[in-house]
Amino acid sequence: MVAVHNRRIQSGSLEAWRHSHLAELPDDVRSAMLTEASVVTIPAGSLIGETERPTLGLIHSRLTRVVLSGPDGRTATVRYAGAGQVLGLPSVIANGCPWLGYAITDCEITFLNPETLRRFGRTDARVAWSLARQMARVCYEAIDTLGANVFGTIDQRVSRHLPELAVRQPEGLVVLADQHELAQSVGSVREVVARSLRMLRERGALCAGCRRAAC
Repeated sequence: MVAVHNRRIQSGSLEAWRHSHLAELPDDVRSAMLTEASVVTIPAGSLIGETERPTLGLIHSRLTRVVLSGPDGRTATVRYAGAGQVLGLPSVIANGCPWLGYAITDCEITFLNPETLRRFGRTDARVAWSLARQMARVCYEAIDTLGANVFGTIDQRVSRHLPELAVRQPEGLVVLADQHELAQSVGSVREVVARSLRMLRERGALCAGCRRAAC
């Protein structure tokens, strides 16, 4: 990953902030947070977040996914996050519980100082209430995604995740993920996902290339 450090507020950071739930926070909080921030460009497929300490990221553009890892190395997607969404808020508030995420496409992220946000949250009731509301939104997103993975059939899970992984191209919606990546998203294995994709193609709902599927 390539980081661009600058003590001036980046225009991309400011725009992403305005389109996020962080826009509810007072102007002095925004100025303090963005002045300390660093902007990072992350290639598709690369890891986001840190396993040793809380990390807080504000997405400028494109798409990421936050995952839960099992003891056997398999992963399941907890939530997807795109432009204007925040990554890592639960770990920042809890001062622990590091999260693991991946860039689905090349994306630009502003990394914010977790301690600064915690300081404002402890001293300003407006900030604390806004963060509580945002935490509730994140929890609902995670519960919705995990619930579908737990209770849905493999066909339902694959069908649900394909639109989340898709980006719009001239030829239509294109899933920039191979079968292994899709299996990691739904918490299954490649062979099972391959059968589900074959069924979708037979029904005319999907056509696939070497590493991507357009629908």
